[in-house]
Amino acid sequence: DIKDHSGAVAWYRKTFTLPAGAENGKVILEFEGVRQAADFYVNGQHVGLHENGVMALGLDVTAAVKPGENVIAVRTDNDWNYREKAHRQRYQWADRNFNANYGGIPKNVRLHLRDRLYQTLPLFSNLGTTGVYVYATDHDIAGKSAVIHAGSQVRNEHTQPRTFGYEVVIRDMEGKEVATFRDKGTTATPGATVTVRAEARVGDLNFWSWGYGYLYTVTTRLVVDGTVVDSVDTRTGFRKTAFQDGMVTLNDRVIQMHGYAQRTSNEWPAVGMSVPPWLSDFSNRLLVESGGNLVRWMHVTPWKQDVESCDRVGLIQAMPAGDAEKDVTGRRWGQRLEVMRDAIIYNRNNPSILFYEGGNAPISEEHMAELIAIRDRYDPHGGRAIGSRNMLDSKLAEYGGEMLYINKSARIPFWAMEYSRDEGLRKYWDEFSPPYHEDGDGPLHNGQSAATYNRNQDS
Repeated sequence: DIKDHSGAVAWYRKTFTLPAGAENGKVILEFEGVRQAADFYVNGQHVGLHENGVMALGLDVTAAVKPGENVIAVRTDNDWNYREKAHRQRYQWADRNFNANYGGIPKNVRLHLRDRLYQTLPLFSNLGTTGVYVYATDHDIAGKSAVIHAGSQVRNEHTQPRTFGYEVVIRDMEGKEVATFRDKGTTATPGATVTVRAEARVGDLNFWSWGYGYLYTVTTRLVVDGTVVDSVDTRTGFRKTAFQDGMVTLNDRVIQMHGYAQRTSNEWPAVGMSVPPWLSDFSNRLLVESGGNLVRWMHVTPWKQDVESCDRVGLIQAMPAGDAEKDVTGRRWGQRLEVMRDAIIYNRNNPSILFYEGGNAPISEEHMAELIAIRDRYDPHGGRAIGSRNMLDSKLAEYGGEMLYINKSARIPFWAMEYSRDEGLRKYWDEFSPPYHEDGDGPLHNGQSAATYNRNQDS
């Protein structure tokens, strides 16, 4: 059982050789996640700390590396009772009920080598950067076109100003170039961080949808005197959404949410959660092939591999950040805000995410307003609703849901979020069908009658 998992300290070490000349550029480490916390060292120098156990982080190790051989060391700690060092506060989602503490480094790690004029990475933890943002507006679904926007946060860490152009190339799933467009050029002073943008109407588009994971590769480039000095590929898809009048529409068609509430670790027996991408695709495609169109991850943000897998197989996602079964205040709410910010920035180019979930239980209107402000700041054009379970009476939430009831609402979209669970059947057809459950029948739950909880379709 999850609660029986032990907590322990583990050490990782890896040696790598820095290519010749790379020490003159930027050297950045990307960890998709560690559990629960980790201290990071390069060549014996402490380069960072990460503690939320959920989200990705970046480490600028430019000053710590050297030509030739380098050593990365990581100390992880997945103690169930781990406390944030600065505030001595536990994390709400380090919970034995749902968040298996698979410790250490269970997700991917990447080394980025860049010019000193570069597009930043979407890694707000430690780096404070937001990366590339790609989105579509002015959709013409019947005409198969939309205006495609690309924007990149760019830093100039040269000692001299740099004048550069911003070029965007879009390729389809077969690698065919379907559009190229540019901005008018920008000059960045030494040490400056600027945002550059370009957009164009693109035709003959295939729109991403349920069961149709059509994706494009959007390459954004920085060009200096005709030479590409920085290039980033963003794998994304384009779709049109709306959340109003009690309905969700995807590409101008109403779609009713039905699917699965999956534990975010999404592990396989005897294999665990650190599976190859093809197995993530196999798992998530099963949800689509069974007739599901939605996966509602439980309590914490899924790892990037599952997010990208849902893009590929055409499975809509509801993305939480970090929470448990109740609203919180003080530093614990601050932790939730930070992880939602980081999760939105990291995953805002993934078309399968249609919902940001603010909590598995109601939160205050003030807290919902803070989450909406984060979404509006970092993902204002992504076509995603933000809400929470049990918040149909909210004036701010953009969708809601209950545990056992039917998907009907006059105002904001509403879906039944947990009408059955693998831990124990919750929905029964009637007393005449297997397992022949009479309405309201069942053992006491926390000393209370099951009549208000264990119901079948008769009521």
